[in-house]
Amino acid sequence: MRIRTAGLVAAALLALPVSARAQQEMTNDTSVVRNAWGARRSFGLAVGEVALVNAIPWFFNEFIRGGNFTQVNPRSWVENISNGFFFDDNQFNTNFFAHPYHGSLYYSAARSNGLSYWQSAPFSLAGSFFWECCGETHPMAWNDWMATGIGGIAIGETLYRVSSTVLDNQATGPGRIGREVGAFFIDPVRGFNRVVSGRAGRVYANPVDPQDHIPDHLSNYLRAGYRRIESSVNTNDSKYEEGYGAPFVEFDMRFGDPFEDSRHKPFDQFQMDLKMNFGDATFIGGFRIVGNLVTKDLSKSEGAHHLFVVTQNFDYNNTNVVEFGGQAFGAGILSKWRLSDSWSLRSDLNLHGYVLNSVNSEYAFSAEVPDREALRKYDMGAGAGTWLNLGVVRNGLEVFGLGYRLAWVHTLNGSNVNGGDTNHLVQSAIVRGAVPIVGRWGVGADAMGYLRDSYFEQIGFDDVEQKVGVVRVFGWFRTF
Repeated sequence: MRIRTAGLVAAALLALPVSARAQQEMTNDTSVVRNAWGARRSFGLAVGEVALVNAIPWFFNEFIRGGNFTQVNPRSWVENISNGFFFDDNQFNTNFFAHPYHGSLYYSAARSNGLSYWQSAPFSLAGSFFWECCGETHPMAWNDWMATGIGGIAIGETLYRVSSTVLDNQATGPGRIGREVGAFFIDPVRGFNRVVSGRAGRVYANPVDPQDHIPDHLSNYLRAGYRRIESSVNTNDSKYEEGYGAPFVEFDMRFGDPFEDSRHKPFDQFQMDLKMNFGDATFIGGFRIVGNLVTKDLSKSEGAHHLFVVTQNFDYNNTNVVEFGGQAFGAGILSKWRLSDSWSLRSDLNLHGYVLNSVNSEYAFSAEVPDREALRKYDMGAGAGTWLNLGVVRNGLEVFGLGYRLAWVHTLNGSNVNGGDTNHLVQSAIVRGAVPIVGRWGVGADAMGYLRDSYFEQIGFDDVEQKVGVVRVFGWFRTF
């Protein structure tokens, strides 16, 4: 298993000689193509950094950790490619969070070297494939390639945009240092490229278009509070109940407004939700991204505005009672009805297909995987889903909202042992409210119901119904 940490990447990158590249970046040659932040477009540097992102964990595992899976050679490469793809038995947070984050480093190697979203996306897929075939002796894992490659694109572009809101090329002194350090921790490969190119310390123009820097419509909410979770699992002849409560912290960003922005490049508008849960399965308990790839007007009048969107969706939800993750692409309709100068009603209907998704399963221990190291607790497969959200918005703040989601997981590896067919239907509904108190401060609450119906054809596997209820109360602060 790879050791995938930004710290390892950053430490090794910063140790490289950089004077020649810094000199080249500082040139005034107008024939050099640069992006909005002044980064020179270089496919060669992108390829080199993707190779380095793979080389660092390989070196660590081989020479420091003493792993037994990195003794690679041309024979192991041919064997892996000849055998094709399998599924693995890594932990849920490894497969559906750590791997996609590592993929974001591949993506950023291209994006921060002046390439666009579409030009950078293949680097995430290629970097992941190269590791699967040639970076380790483990059989190639289909789930790793999809989670790392596609999830890396979503996380990589999101972190690139978030780091852009922190950077300021006009800043100087301690403020500039703080911004560069902050952006480095958000997007380490980009931070490294700014350092070695000299752009991290140079005072020059910020991007002209706000969508490349800080969009005109940006909201970022920090929520902190307490949540209570109750869960019950029912089979034909048994029932198991569990309940617990703990504090949580949540970051909720809305980057851009598809109804108001004039530019609609990929991820010019996206939503990001990051949950940090205390006293639960993992500290990072939830990470969700919905980024607009295509945004087109359907109809527009003084009272209503309707858009067609194509989206890239990333899901990661990991608690003691629920594990759900996936990489999806979807299409939908966004609508906005103007109620007054301050009030509006918004809706979001999305239909999407999962290239890879997963959900916890009572019989996933029967998953057939090569080189078994652990018993998995979740099924992996592909499927489809939909959601419908309604929100009443006042001056950019959703004061009341309703949401419904449905996902289908058709198991490709897990509880479908011996050819038995396994399908999971996952539904959730939420009601939420927020009340401003003073300035950027306020309070809120939400309640969510979650239902998983799991159907197993395998003899001896009882169908399962899981019900989960979550109630949260919190205070919030609007940072933007």
